[in-house]
Amino acid sequence: MEYVESMNPRLYTTGEAATAVGITRATVQAWIAKKKIRPPKMIVFGNVSVRMWTESDVEKLRLAKQKLYRKDVGRPTKPRR
Repeated sequence: MEYVESMNPRLYTTGEAATAVGITRATVQAWIAKKKIRPPKMIVFGNVSVRMWTESDVEKLRLAKQKLYRKDVGRPTKPRR
């Protein structure tokens, strides 16, 4: 049975991919909208369109997070009044 399982790679929804990387689904969607990352193609199931992320897509998302969330750069502090 292991042979069959290895032929069917694990697929993630956008929310699952985001959770696996440690960010929110809204963040992933914002990055897609701002063209910071290239998402997988949409798959249509009846009236519903979804993105299914493969392991390699999740790894690319993880690398994008490392690039976009630089640890040495934080949010600027607000000036005191």
